[in-house]
Amino acid sequence: MEILTANKEMIKETSDFASEVFIDYYIPLIGEKQARYMADLFLSQDAILKLIDDGAVFRLVRDEGEIIGFCEYKKEEGRLFLSKLYARKDQRHKGVGRFMFEDVKAYARRNGLKKICLTVNKGNTPSYEIYLHLGFKVIDSVVNDIGQGYVMDDYIMEYTLNE
Repeated sequence: MEILTANKEMIKETSDFASEVFIDYYIPLIGEKQARYMADLFLSQDAILKLIDDGAVFRLVRDEGEIIGFCEYKKEEGRLFLSKLYARKDQRHKGVGRFMFEDVKAYARRNGLKKICLTVNKGNTPSYEIYLHLGFKVIDSVVNDIGQGYVMDDYIMEYTLNE
């Protein structure tokens, strides 16, 4: 496995892969309409380009020439916000997520950040439990209106990096 930073030349491939994985994962949790709406809103080519232009890092995991996972994060004041971390369905439970999370932690350390924060859908029990297992703690909850009558009802979780 290798991890690489998505650049502007990789946007179509990145958007296509990320949208497919996101929609597949979220249909059982939030329904197909909202999953597709959110993929269009957050993972379209334009959305990813804007994220990168705004300082976000979009990372892809490739194995034997195929993309098998992705994550996206951004430095914020005093912390790193981990916005996305997904593995392709056939690659889950094979260490891809942990591989990406180790990369996220290394980035935070290189940038002098002591905390990693994320939001996770309250109904997303598998991811919630993984984050707890990795050492994240729930620090709050939030409901964000994302348009078209949809909301994101999330826990806010935080991970403290060891020295």
